[in-house]
Amino acid sequence: MSNKTSRFEDMPNELLYEIQQYLNAIDFFNAFSNLNSRFDDLLNSATNLHFEIYSTVVEQQASISSFASRITSIYIAYDSGAASIATVYPNIRAITFQRAIRFIPSTLSTVEHIKLDLSMMRPKHAAYLCSTIFSSNFPRLSSFYLLHRKSNVVGHWKPLMRSLEQQCFTLNEFIYDLRPTTEWKIVEQFLQHMPNLQRLCIRQLNTRVRWTLEDIARTLQTFVPHLNRLFLRIHSLHMNILLENNERNRLFHRLFLRIDSKTKKSKKLCTITTISSTTH
Repeated sequence: MSNKTSRFEDMPNELLYEIQQYLNAIDFFNAFSNLNSRFDDLLNSATNLHFEIYSTVVEQQASISSFASRITSIYIAYDSGAASIATVYPNIRAITFQRAIRFIPSTLSTVEHIKLDLSMMRPKHAAYLCSTIFSSNFPRLSSFYLLHRKSNVVGHWKPLMRSLEQQCFTLNEFIYDLRPTTEWKIVEQFLQHMPNLQRLCIRQLNTRVRWTLEDIARTLQTFVPHLNRLFLRIHSLHMNILLENNERNRLFHRLFLRIDSKTKKSKKLCTITTISSTTH
């Protein structure tokens, strides 16, 4: 058996390119620049860079000037005064907002994917961002990911719902993952503004409001008639809603191909129902 130890610099370029997609671009460049000619060539040819903004966009502009045009994904963790995103990152395709509350509307014609993390964001700031996202400022937006990671938070959803005024005709994918207790009507409010949606993934919906398959099917048929892929997981708190997986479910909606229900063993009753457009 060989005892030869592999070294990082012995890795093929393809693997190094894969690794760099998970690193902050500025850390990637600081770690490997001027190391040797091979890594200099790798840095000069690296594309689809990811960058995390931890101060103002303008303050970090000088440090990334040599590779800013190759950054396609940014993460905004704080109130970073993101008014100059369009000029600093001309080829940006994906943005994750966590606490960017001073985001000033400007046309971001290259952005296709947005992730909005509500976990550390005030409702009025989230409402402002949503009103900006669902507007003409993002003419190529195709995917919207809404996330809230704190299950013990009571959500104040009225400001967020009232902020949705315009329809996003380009949106074809919506991912919903809110841990706080909400109800199906919150999802419905979003779907009303996504008329051309094709893929809907609800990773978790915690609700104390009783629902039926008819309710969900009616919403999907009314607001997102072009839907062709569905995944929906509902946690029915303090309720016992057990559904059978049978052919009759398809009568409600053509995408109800698999339905699984189970009771979660905990201190309080909870039924978890998964509805999917795939049979496996």
